[in-house]
Amino acid sequence: ATTRHFILGDFFVAEASSCVRFDRKLTLKEDYDFTCAHIERYGAVLRCNRMVLDVSHYTNAGGAVSVRSAEEEQKNIKLLRSKWPKAIRPHPTRDNDVVLAWPSKRQRHRPRPTPRRTAAGAVMKAGKVKAKR
Repeated sequence: ATTRHFILGDFFVAEASSCVRFDRKLTLKEDYDFTCAHIERYGAVLRCNRMVLDVSHYTNAGGAVSVRSAEEEQKNIKLLRSKWPKAIRPHPTRDNDVVLAWPSKRQRHRPRPTPRRTAAGAVMKAGKVKAKR
């Protein structure tokens, strides 16, 4: 069981008796929300890394791909971040993606520090400067 990884929406198994349901307001990124809801309700999710699927996640016809756009991605990211502000953060290199990092029990009660920017636009984190890409 884990609180460190999300379950990709292309393939997952859920208990039929679970009270957790998909949030119908999300048109994309619903797998992140579903994972967060399970971790909040049950304390963890079980992720099997022994099975690898080769799927067309962003290019297949129909489903989420038919509504995917930068605007729709950002709308859903905003909703996710408002629901799970301590668990969801922007992906550091992919514009329309997020990273799920469920906080430890100790971190859940502390606000996440806001990264500071230097005059040149580099991000400072814990005293280290990371160059702007």
